[in-house]
Amino acid sequence: MLLKLLVLFIVLPLLDLWLLFTLANSVVNLGITVGVVIATGIIGASLARRQGLAAWKTFNAEVRNGALPANTMLDGVLILLAGAVLITPGLITDALGLALLVPAVRRFVRGRLVKRLKSRIQIHTATSPHFPGAADHGSPPGATVIDAEFQRRDDQPGPADTADGP
Repeated sequence: MLLKLLVLFIVLPLLDLWLLFTLANSVVNLGITVGVVIATGIIGASLARRQGLAAWKTFNAEVRNGALPANTMLDGVLILLAGAVLITPGLITDALGLALLVPAVRRFVRGRLVKRLKSRIQIHTATSPHFPGAADHGSPPGATVIDAEFQRRDDQPGPADTADGP
C-alpha cells in the first residue's frame, strides 16, 4: 500500500513535471504547453460537472424508484476522481481524468472495482432452522440471518483504547 501511495503522490507528479518541461523546451514552446494544460483543465472540469450532475439526477431517480443505485454511486465517485485529477496540472493526470469521463472507460473501471471488492467481501447467510440463535433474536422462522465477524488490527485503536473508554 505504501508503494502505491508513493507512486501516486511522488512518482506521478514528477513524471508530469518532466513531461511538461520536455514539451515546453523541445517539442513546443512554453505558451502552448501552458495553454494545453489550462484548456484540458477547463474542458475537463466542465465535462466532469455536467456528468456529475447527470449522475446525481440518475441517483435521485433510482432512489425514488426504490432501486439500489450502486452503479450510479460508483460512477459518481469515478467522475469526482476524474474532476480531481483534471484540476491537477499535468498532462498524464489530465489524460487519466479525461479517460474517466468517457462512459465506456468508466464502465470498465467500475466493473474492475466491483470485481475486486467482491473478491474481498465474504458474506455467509444462514436460515433460522440451521442457525439456532436466529429465532431467539426476534427473527421469524425461516428468516435469513447474516452473521459477520470483524477483526481489529493492532495498529488501530479500539473502543477500549480511547480516553473515554473504561
